[in-house]
Amino acid sequence: MLAIEKIKARKILDSRGEWTIEVELETESGTAAVAAVPQGKSTGSEEDLSLPAEQAVENVNKQINDALHGLDASDQNKIDATLIKLDGTPNKSNLGANAMLGVSMACARATAKEKNLPLWSHLRNIYDGEIINKNPPQLFANCINGGVHAGSGLEIQEYVVVPKFNTIKESVEFEVKFYEILKEILIAEFGPTASEVGDEGGFAPHIKDNLEPLKYLKQVLEKLGATEKADLGIDAAASNIKRSQNELKEWYRRMKEEYNLLYIEDPFDEKDIESFVSLAKEFGGRPMIIGDDLTTTDPKEIEKAAKAGAINGVIIKLNQIGTVTETLEAVKVARKYNLFVIISHRSGETDDDFIADLAWAVGADGIKLGAPARGERVAKYNRLLEIEEELFGNL
Repeated sequence: MLAIEKIKARKILDSRGEWTIEVELETESGTAAVAAVPQGKSTGSEEDLSLPAEQAVENVNKQINDALHGLDASDQNKIDATLIKLDGTPNKSNLGANAMLGVSMACARATAKEKNLPLWSHLRNIYDGEIINKNPPQLFANCINGGVHAGSGLEIQEYVVVPKFNTIKESVEFEVKFYEILKEILIAEFGPTASEVGDEGGFAPHIKDNLEPLKYLKQVLEKLGATEKADLGIDAAASNIKRSQNELKEWYRRMKEEYNLLYIEDPFDEKDIESFVSLAKEFGGRPMIIGDDLTTTDPKEIEKAAKAGAINGVIIKLNQIGTVTETLEAVKVARKYNLFVIISHRSGETDDDFIADLAWAVGADGIKLGAPARGERVAKYNRLLEIEEELFGNL
């Protein structure tokens, strides 16, 4: 038994310079672990509620610390069930999804340390689901930022490159080259200010045409002689776009024809599931239609969208649902319906690399990391490289 001695939270800054929380857990045996909680700016209405940092810290230090004192940190199911019962609301509005998640993650990390296991291995034991994807997760790098993540004027939130290599090392090396050449192209086209970046490390040039960024991404692929070595995709985050369904559909049809996109994430408002269904049927799986604001890492919402034929894949974000076990259950539901699974960061990130281990643990098809720039994004890249070396040696 790994009895919990003390749980303490503190305020820390996220990558946007906004307050989030870090949770430190100590056990009676002396094992300690720390977890930091990310936060999003573009959020689905059905996401569980994160509270202001000061309130979340107080809830951890008082209610949660008292309730979990002496419990077995290694019993993840009991820890998370206790948190959910203590909160007692359908959307975690009492304790806060951020307070609960920090504690849940810290328990998982402490247990892995106590058992002398890599975190991904311990999480896989908890997951106990079928590992559908036997390959490393594909890296989804947001290289041009728009929407609420940048002041570029672009309505679409993310323009993403997805390498198609067999190893993390090859994919990271490719993304670094891609990012460097993209910077050169954008500076030549728009001047020095084009090197400014948005919340997720992607460049934020002032472009009015929402299809134009894909042209520059394609130019980089052509310059690298790598048009067959990577795919392109977008996160429209269309709940934040004031365009008609017909306008949006015309964008996506052009993108499909001109750029053969791998995927489109949240192509319509999260409440407009009928348009999701229509587009998924029209495209027939390429581009994949991916749910995020539509599904919010909620097993019930994922199942609803899958049964309706609205999506081919799903974004998984820990802080949308608030505990490790609920996140793993969301992955299981996604796999039940043969959905493409992408573990994702948030726009307000920390240096915590938990999601890299999570992606390996569940055999995720992909992981969204942002650009290979900024410390909070690079931390995840580096952890993926470290895991691959632990598993396969120095490739």
